[in-house]
Amino acid sequence: MRINNETKTGILVLMCLGILGALLVKVGNFTLTKKGYTVRSEFGFIAGVRKHAPVRLAGVDVGEVRNIRLVYGDRTRIELDLWFEEGVKVRKDAKATVTTLGLMGEKYIELQPGSSAVAYAAEGDTILGEDPVRLEELIEIGKRVAGDISKMAGDISRVATHVDETIVENKPRIKNIFVNLDETSVNFKDFSQDIKYHPWKILAKGKEKTREEMDREDAQRRAAAAEAVTAPAPSTGPRSNFTAAKR
Repeated sequence: MRINNETKTGILVLMCLGILGALLVKVGNFTLTKKGYTVRSEFGFIAGVRKHAPVRLAGVDVGEVRNIRLVYGDRTRIELDLWFEEGVKVRKDAKATVTTLGLMGEKYIELQPGSSAVAYAAEGDTILGEDPVRLEELIEIGKRVAGDISKMAGDISRVATHVDETIVENKPRIKNIFVNLDETSVNFKDFSQDIKYHPWKILAKGKEKTREEMDREDAQRRAAAAEAVTAPAPSTGPRSNFTAAKR
């Protein structure tokens, strides 16, 4: 018997609808016919998690969010029904967190495995839910950190200015300190060389100088050291009277 065009068109439409339905079931990952169990988890904020959002255990898809409802009391809470496939075992001390697939991707529930000393959760048990950080809180924290950095930068600038002013005001004294250090270094070098070649001077007491002589020699050494510092290209460093007397 021959099939008319209307019948052929109807058969083709039914076949297309069947293929489309199979694709929807496959892509949508429907679990109406799968066996499993449901546990609860409470949150204060779920950041836009929707019904049928994926549930993962250590990064592996193990179920979905079956229901979302508000629980009213001392404070409003959000209770999620997390459905797990048969064979999936979740510890009672597991922690549920809201995570995002990528930067702007789909929200889903990630489960952190609990400790091995705790029993597995069963149908109707409740596991701990950890609220995600809100974007508004991150922005507020960023503002406070930026304010603290700005304040710290201002304090550092003021300290640097004060240090610079102190250095400028005490530049002559600082220069004099370096001159004295250079003079002391030269004197110590001459003294050490003299002791090296004449160690008996440590044991034998020599001729003592008067205070006036010591002050005069000290003034001469200071003048020689200052002249050496200000000279453009000195050929030799200042020599102490102690060395001249030794020679």
